[in-house]
Amino acid sequence: MKVLFIIITLISSSLYAQNDQISGSYYQTSGNPEGGTTFIILPNHTFVVAYFGGARKGTWKLKAGDIYEFTYHTEEKHVLFGRTKSEDKDSVNVNIGVDEQEGIAIRFNAINKEPFIPLFNKGANCFSYPYHYKQKEQLKTLDISVPKERQYYKEISTDSVNIYSFKVEEDYNDFILIGLPETYSRPGSFIAKYHEGVLSLDENTNLKKGENYEDLNEETLNFAKSYTDTEILPQVLEYGNEFFPHHGEYPDKNDLKPFYKIRPVVKPLKDIVISENNLFTAKCDD
Repeated sequence: MKVLFIIITLISSSLYAQNDQISGSYYQTSGNPEGGTTFIILPNHTFVVAYFGGARKGTWKLKAGDIYEFTYHTEEKHVLFGRTKSEDKDSVNVNIGVDEQEGIAIRFNAINKEPFIPLFNKGANCFSYPYHYKQKEQLKTLDISVPKERQYYKEISTDSVNIYSFKVEEDYNDFILIGLPETYSRPGSFIAKYHEGVLSLDENTNLKKGENYEDLNEETLNFAKSYTDTEILPQVLEYGNEFFPHHGEYPDKNDLKPFYKIRPVVKPLKDIVISENNLFTAKCDD
């Protein structure tokens, strides 16, 4: 038993040493004025890839020898949040914040095969967020049709779509429909080799370690730890989150109530019916 304990201790010490070796920051240049990409690898088997305008996180593991596998964390593509506002008890409000280029269509309280209504008019070219939809009827279900290929203002697709179906089981009357950029919801992984302070992503991409983990400044460490520990779209959306709606300089207690996540059922569907109407008009005056 004592020998087994010693062997396990030696293996654990070796793994911790390998974690310490690869942990730290690496920088990949891009040649663009926006800057390059920073890789932050933490010893707890998480990592962050930060770049201009965004970041992704994930987990890493040692596969064999000096070969490591990095797997990106995937966020939910579209999420509905709901809450109850007593002051708006006679109406339902849906705050819509999605990518206008996705060609999304929507329907409310569908019973059978009611048509989907495009969010925007054909040829939409000017957008001014946020967009609000109001109705008197209580919201029980909300479905959105998302083409598998980005539309870029073309005709709304009626085939090869994913349907996100949200079922509302609470008496909510204030909602936020959020869509994240595809970057955050796209699965992926990559293999890298680490040797003597160099992280090799492929035969032409070799990143020299900038700083060891213990030398990272407090701001960088706090960002990396916070980013890997939290969800972009949490279960409870509270005031201060980037997706929480703005209510002016002096919000009241109703404005500050948290929203609660409603997850969708996602399924592919073909031959959906698209309405000739649209929910919002976004067009610049000539």
